[in-house]
Order: sequence, then C-alpha cells, then structure tokens
Amino acid sequence: MKLHLLLLVTLLSLICGTLHAQIQGTWHSNFQVAGKSLLMDLQIEGIGRDGSISVSIPDQPKLKPQTMEDYALFSDSLWFSWKMIGLNYAAKLQGDSLVGTMAQSGLTWKAVFYKEVQNVRAVQGKIQDPKAPFPYSEQEINIATSKKMKLSGTFILPEFEKTSAFPLVILVSGSGAQDRDCEILGHRPFWVLADHLGRNGIASYRYDDRGVGKSNGKFESATQVDFATDLVAIIRYFKKEYPQALIYVYGHSEGGMTALRAAVQSKDIAGIIEAAAVGTNGKEVLIAQQYLIPKSSGYSEDESQWNQRLYSKGAEIALSTTAKDFQKKYGSWLDQVWDSIPSVLLNGASKADLLVQMNAFFNNEWARQFLAFESKTYLAQLNLPFLVINGSKDVQVPALSNQEGFKIGMTPASLMKSTFYVLNGANHLFQQCKECNLSEYASLEQTLDPVLMQLVTSWILEQQQAHR
Repeated sequence: MKLHLLLLVTLLSLICGTLHAQIQGTWHSNFQVAGKSLLMDLQIEGIGRDGSISVSIPDQPKLKPQTMEDYALFSDSLWFSWKMIGLNYAAKLQGDSLVGTMAQSGLTWKAVFYKEVQNVRAVQGKIQDPKAPFPYSEQEINIATSKKMKLSGTFILPEFEKTSAFPLVILVSGSGAQDRDCEILGHRPFWVLADHLGRNGIASYRYDDRGVGKSNGKFESATQVDFATDLVAIIRYFKKEYPQALIYVYGHSEGGMTALRAAVQSKDIAGIIEAAAVGTNGKEVLIAQQYLIPKSSGYSEDESQWNQRLYSKGAEIALSTTAKDFQKKYGSWLDQVWDSIPSVLLNGASKADLLVQMNAFFNNEWARQFLAFESKTYLAQLNLPFLVINGSKDVQVPALSNQEGFKIGMTPASLMKSTFYVLNGANHLFQQCKECNLSEYASLEQTLDPVLMQLVTSWILEQQQAHR
C-alpha cells in the first residue's frame, strides 16, 4: 500500500509539474471583434499569488507591458482584470492552447492564445466611416491640463474667421478608456459624428482619454472629477484661442456626467447635448442596467434579478464603507446567499473569483464617485439649453426614467430652453438594433443612426440662430 501511495503521489507531482510548465511562458492571440483584428500577448510566470500575468499589445509598441493586479493563476486556468480598459479574461488550458472568453463593456467574445506568434489580419472599415474629400481642415492639437498632463485630439474646422462666433462641439466619451474616435467593436462613432458636423459647418474637437492613444497620464487611477478637470482645461484652451466661438459639449453616457461636472465650473459653455446620459443618479442607472442587460441577453427573470441583486449590494456596500472594509463586508454577504445564486451567473467562478471581480469593480474612487453622482445637484446650478437624446432600446441607460430625471432636475429657465427626444429603435450606441442586447453591437453595420446626427446638427444650428 505504501508503494502504491508513493507511486500515486509521484505521478501527481509529475502531472502538476508538467501543467505548470505548460501554462507558463509567452502566449499570443489574434482575436476578432466586429471585424476588427487585435493582437495581444500574455507573459505568465509562476502559479498562484506568487505568479504574475503581464499583458502587451504588439501593434501598440508605445504601450508598455501591463502587469495585472487583479488575477487568479492556476496550473490549468487563469483569470485577470485589466482595470485600465475594463477588460476581463478567463481561460483554461486545452492541449497546446489557452481557450477562454474576454469581456469588456458588457460584451463577450472568444479569445484563444497560442505559443506561436500570431499575425494581424486585414479588416474592412465600417460603412459609415468618413471618406475623402473632406470640406474642412483637420489639426492635431495637444492641450496641457496640468504641468505633467496633456491631452491629444483632432480639431475639425470648417471655413471660419478666427474672430467669428462659430459653433464648436467638444465630444466627451463614456465609461472606459476611449480614444478620440470612441472606437468600440470596429465602430468609430465620434469620427462619424465629427465628420457629419464638419460637413454642416460645425467645428469639433475629439480627444484621447488620459493614458490612451497620444494623451499621457494614467487612466486606471483617474476619477470622474479628473475627467471633468480635463474637460474644463479643454474649454479654457479653445475659449482663449477662439474667444467668439460658441462652445457646446456632447457627452455620451458617462461623458454626459462629465459635462455636468464641468459646466458648474465654467461659464464658457453655450449648451450641452446629453446623449444616452444619466439624468437620475449613478447608483440607480447601474442597478437598472444589471437587470436589463442579462434580461435582453436571454437570461430568466430570476437570473436577471439575481444579477441585479449582486450589483445592488455591491453599490450599497461601496457607498457605506472605506476601501479596507469593502471586501470583508461583501464576502460576508456572499457567504449568506452563495447557495441561492443561479449557477448560470457564476459560469464556474468560485466565491473567491466573484469577490475579486466585485472588489475590482466597486472598491475604487471612480466607482464611488459614479455611484454617488446625482444629476440634479448639477442641473440645479445651470441655466443652459440642453438637447437630451436617448435610444428607446437602450439597456445601459434606460430612456424614459433618465429623460424624466433631466426634466425634474433642471431649473425652469433651462427646461424652457431644452429639447428632449427618444430615438425609436435605437440602442445605447444609437444604432438601430434588432435583438437590442450588448452582444449585437458587434454585428450591426450601422455606426450611428443618421437621425441622431441630424438632430444634433439641427439643434446646434438653432442655438446659433438664437445667439444672433
């Protein structure tokens, strides 16, 4: 019996050692999302908390390899969260490949890593991507927001005299690290919108978020207050360079929150376009979307309610605890409800895995500022015209409740000057949708509903007439 036991222990040791060796090393992937080909490399060393996972993007050499702070690493599987861009990946070792699923902004796709170097594949642009000739000038402009920070963006300027009162729209992106085109799943909505504005005589500036593209700084440690500070600096720059220009802010999703935070700090904003933006508060929107997103994706009523409950509890604890207490309190609550959580929501994740993910999502300053954000706090201080647009099929920022939130929160003066519009059949990105869930963003060819672009253009030109 001792001999058999010794043999078994030896065999297990050999198997574990082999698995360890298999998962360690450099892995390469070329996955496709909505027709866009992306390269990614993983460098894996060690096992467990003594190990490490480093991620690099070969076709973005300026981006240094990023060591993951939130991760789980085993002999035959791994999970990590790249907080800077809101990307999660979970995979298992299958033969000579790492096979798993990536998730970002509610979207998921399959990603397989190999030991062999992968090559990028040629892809086609989207049908609405702008095409030359362009009836306007384009200029790269870098704007210093502090002694160590600069934001880089593209300034589109139709034929205007520098001293004229021309309209200028600053485009502000939503949650997650976004480049100046707000590129997502092969779509570049800010480029499409800026081109449309430029062809209609409206100037625009769209910029890379801090730590993204050509902008410096660190995105992962930035807060909502930081994003508003960046926007105020941009407004100040253009007001100095073009004193007579009428500056409008187009804020998409969380960008609409940034616009409100900046508007109470600046007197140089002529109007705000709130596009699929929060009119109630951050906590309410988060809790609503965590029911609507799974429900639209085919989950049952009970499963969708449980998903909502997981996030509702996280929001409650995040707003009532300090950073050091969150994980302990959320973990204690998980202990009480763990056996009741539908297995389909966990997708094989352990209690420790879920706790790590929730801690990464909620236990930071950005999340607490987002959850505590109340639109009415800022609206009550403003006397500006607003264009509030929502998609009727939006499962991330529900249209009716947030439109009503803006109306209730506005001052009478703002309300009298503002326009409200629900774009029928449109999702959160203002695409005409069919299934209207997050995974469909990738398969839709339309980048922006033309009605959205025409609404924005017409409203800005109407504001210009009112200023004359």
